[in-house]
Amino acid sequence: MDGGVDVDVDVDETRDEYVERFRALAREALDELFVADRLPGLVGGRLEHFAVVDKVDKGVSIHAETRFSFRGHRFRYERQIWPPGFPLEIQTALYIEHLRERVLTRRYRAGADPEAAIEI
Repeated sequence: MDGGVDVDVDVDETRDEYVERFRALAREALDELFVADRLPGLVGGRLEHFAVVDKVDKGVSIHAETRFSFRGHRFRYERQIWPPGFPLEIQTALYIEHLRERVLTRRYRAGADPEAAIEI
């Protein structure tokens, strides 16, 4: 992520501006997560879907959702991003690191249905 991005939540920044900036930073970080020379990444994994979704009418709660495959399993990860609990860069880093940590530190059954997404 670009070190030049302001990490403070600007009081004049709207929800939509914050969400769009999160979307751009998170997408860039997710793309890097699956790159072979980026360790500790999810080498061999494949990003299938990334979206920011409004969970409650009028933007009261906005979540980011990521679906991807890794080591023969499909995963789905969702986390609230609005209202923000942290400045933008920290919020984005936490989203990516939490996703990575949950995938790499859990054990998965060998016989699990490969088409069913594991909620992390």
